[in-house]
Amino acid sequence: MTEGRKWYLVYTKPRNEDALEKKFAGLGFEVLNPRVKERRCVRRRAVETVSPLFPCYLFIRFDIFRNFRLVKYSRGVRKIVGSENCPTPVAEDIISSIERRTEGGLITFGREVFSAGDAVQIKAGPFEGFDAVFEKEIKDTERVSILLKTVNARAVVDRAFLLKIS
Repeated sequence: MTEGRKWYLVYTKPRNEDALEKKFAGLGFEVLNPRVKERRCVRRRAVETVSPLFPCYLFIRFDIFRNFRLVKYSRGVRKIVGSENCPTPVAEDIISSIERRTEGGLITFGREVFSAGDAVQIKAGPFEGFDAVFEKEIKDTERVSILLKTVNARAVVDRAFLLKIS
């Protein structure tokens, strides 16, 4: 049944990924819409959100000769990625690589490892832009202790706000 079917990258209108995933899956297509859980700074607080790994893109497996018009002209689809006359298939190993990293519907990335004494920069929150020195992780939380260089003070921040300076 999958003979002739290949993976294609479909460019969608903004925030249409979930609706199109549901539509095409309901029509019997294989759909890959990788999501990532991330911590963001919203109103100076760390908030966990789930968002698309590739905003405005879906991977859909279909037969280009049978289903091209159905996919291309579906509401919410901008285009199938490729040259104007011929969409470009996505290699199976790329899809496999994404699927291997998926756990419970979410892409997993290795956490950045900090060691005592590492130079870090704060990329969000009330101390955004400050340089600091990593001191230690606080047990059972996502918070860490740092030493702020500019004001010679110790602070506790969310680890998602740190960027290691190499």
